[in-house]
Amino acid sequence: MRGLLVVVVVLAPAVASADRKSFTYTYEYATAPEGQTEVEIWHTQSRDTWESSSPQRFEEKLEIEHGITDNWDAAMYTIFTQVAAPDPAAAEPLGLDAISFETRYRFADRGQWPVDTVAYLEVAKDFGKGVYELEGKVILARDFDRITVAGNGIVEVAVGHDVADHTVELGWAGGATYELSPKVHLGVETWGARAREDSVVRASVGPAIGLAPSGKLWLALTAGFGINDAADKFSGRLVMGLTL
Repeated sequence: MRGLLVVVVVLAPAVASADRKSFTYTYEYATAPEGQTEVEIWHTQSRDTWESSSPQRFEEKLEIEHGITDNWDAAMYTIFTQVAAPDPAAAEPLGLDAISFETRYRFADRGQWPVDTVAYLEVAKDFGKGVYELEGKVILARDFDRITVAGNGIVEVAVGHDVADHTVELGWAGGATYELSPKVHLGVETWGARAREDSVVRASVGPAIGLAPSGKLWLALTAGFGINDAADKFSGRLVMGLTL
């Protein structure tokens, strides 16, 4: 797999544009250009422990994103989940989990403000349940020559007649990445949240790589590891974007 990615990067003639990502949990300072449509596939796998009996969770997102203006875009996700476990009672078949709508607004061109700022809003509807998840983010970023630093403050609340607890969940994500070349970014990111159901803080950290094989294709990969007992022992995510 690593060899294939290296070959693709070396042979590709152009650098990716649009909403290219260097992280998979941390949003950066970018929106889709006006009139441009992009398809993204988000693949996430996680597990509670390294024991063979630990359930393994799978999430697949299909996103279609469109630039309304150069500073404002909108996207829709279709989200599928599955749980694999030795115990059949803990397993769940692949199925539709939620539909989500997202919009972002970028306040100025990159570098015009001391800290580049994006406002983010997402509304998700859980499939088969009266649950609506509302999420807001403040996305901050700044470039230091070839290094980009980004941070996200996250607020999330669930509403609906199937929600017993409307407690607000607070979270974060942040990272730093270095541009080895226009096609390769290497970095590290961390993310976590205070869980709504038990108020326990879960935190993870891991290396992140961003690749731009061509002007219409990019990939981002993070291997995350829990830094406290409440977090997943492993949470790996691969995101691929294709500009239409």
